Amino acid sequence: MYRKAHSLNSCSRKINSGILSFLLMLIIVDQTNGQTEVRLRAETKTFVRLQVELKSCLLKDQATAEMGRRVVDILDNDLWMSSTIAAFQTNEGLTNHDSLRAAAAMLLPTQPLRLSVQPSLSLQQKKVVLEADLIDSITRKTIEHKSYRGCPENLRLLVHSLADDLVRSLTGERGIAKSRIAFTSGSGNTKEIYAMDYDGANQNPVTTLRSLSLTPSWSIDSRNVLYTSYLRGNPDLYLFDLLAKKNTPLLKGSSLYTSPAFSPDGKKVAFVSTKDGNAEVYVMDASGKNVQRLTQHPAIDSSPSWSPTGREVVFTSDRLGNPQIFVMDAEGSNVRRLSIEGDYHDSPVWSPRGDKIAFVSRLDRGFDVFTFDITTETTTRLTADAGTNEDPSWSPDGYRLVFSSTRDGRSDIYMMMWDGTEVRRLTFKGTCTSPSWSMNVRPEEEYGCKQ
Repeated sequence: MYRKAHSLNSCSRKINSGILSFLLMLIIVDQTNGQTEVRLRAETKTFVRLQVELKSCLLKDQATAEMGRRVVDILDNDLWMSSTIAAFQTNEGLTNHDSLRAAAAMLLPTQPLRLSVQPSLSLQQKKVVLEADLIDSITRKTIEHKSYRGCPENLRLLVHSLADDLVRSLTGERGIAKSRIAFTSGSGNTKEIYAMDYDGANQNPVTTLRSLSLTPSWSIDSRNVLYTSYLRGNPDLYLFDLLAKKNTPLLKGSSLYTSPAFSPDGKKVAFVSTKDGNAEVYVMDASGKNVQRLTQHPAIDSSPSWSPTGREVVFTSDRLGNPQIFVMDAEGSNVRRLSIEGDYHDSPVWSPRGDKIAFVSRLDRGFDVFTFDITTETTTRLTADAGTNEDPSWSPDGYRLVFSSTRDGRSDIYMMMWDGTEVRRLTFKGTCTSPSWSMNVRPEEEYGCKQ
């Protein structure tokens, strides 16, 4: 097997040359029912963050000032990380933000912002109620009202839900605040699977097997993580249910089973196995049944990733003498190579938007992350002169990538925009690799109270 190839005017940065972006917000008032509809008009290929004022959290009942500050800080970060909205807190200063936020804040208009968000929080009988009004600041009319109820320990998740709903209302995008990132951490023959919020918070172990656990992949409902484990001494595929805390073997034997990837509809899993001799790409039902071989070549085939439609699979093969990126139909037919220059490419992952494939290429100084544009067949380098960069995985909205990097010494998990800008470090363990970004969904059971 191959070695697993593992800035600013944010208010006018291009997000994707192949995607229509939202430039002008329209406020349309229905005189009949008095409701106000907010939408964004698709006008140009240049993306402009929608500017929104974020007001201080109103406190009710037993809610504390610390809880209110936490709500605003989490919401502020979630809206910024959506890549579509620039939220500015009331009387915002520039000293508490990074250079990107400060530069964006300097572009604030002299007139009041057209939109504002007013959050409020109450604590009643050990339950929190998070509410927010989306307000037209000029007319002072409430455009939308949001309300969420849960336990104090789930406050962060409630704010994530609010942020995603605001992003969806204002831009039509699904947001990323409820998504999570799984990764491996450890050394030697002991590596465990960890999970964290999309922004690096709440890092906790998923497995505690004291074995070698590798290549995690999220199920579509974000309830399960499928991964390779040497728990039995062989690289088998296991499915870990995060809610039930149950670890179930899915494929086991005397062969290699690794690099699982769920199809977009969640019904199938592509993976790599040596069950027929050399490494080939296979597919099976999500239950582990009906295993079928997709690639038929004596070369090494690995690293499968589904297209957003589920009709194609991109993978790595050395059938031409060195690792290159290929695409095939979901049934294994119509295999063709992507026209990428260079002699070593690996770890392809298809963007949820379908327009790009991220991959890793080996250069003189190590590995770096690139993207291949499906339409123009052009390649863009995203990392350079910053250690070894591997294991790219797309955010569910296709605007960001997470990857592992040794730029600060040992390997940790980082995030960046689709064009390589806005790099943010997420882990500080020094042993983290193979990140996998989940869909932007959480099981309903996670909103319940802990016993």
